Amino acid sequence: MAAAQKPVTVDIGVVVASNRGASVDPALSSLRAKLQAMFNYSSYKMVERKSRAIAVGETGDFDLPGGRSMRVTPVAAPENKARLAIQIMEGGKNLLTTTLGMSRGGMVLVGGPPYQSGVMILIISAE
Repeated sequence: MAAAQKPVTVDIGVVVASNRGASVDPALSSLRAKLQAMFNYSSYKMVERKSRAIAVGETGDFDLPGGRSMRVTPVAAPENKARLAIQIMEGGKNLLTTTLGMSRGGMVLVGGPPYQSGVMILIISAE
């Protein structure tokens, strides 16, 4: 019988990227080069960060700014890996459905919908 998988600690960082100003939030200093290489904006600000442990096969809901929400369901993955089924919603409308795979301790940056004067970028990590 296979051992039950450990719960996955999912960490969600919400970044607003825009071309207003040229500052990078100190909380994002370790990601500065990656953000600037992937997204063509001059300013990045961390506006929210949430974390929770979710058992494999269960679903955790995260409220996002702008009336949006994200459902995260860890699915079975090899040891030291995490697979997350992700669904981002706005009201009753599905904006994105995808599955992310990463090493435990890894992260994925997801460019999101327009927000304020720029766009929302999600930093999704799994431990």
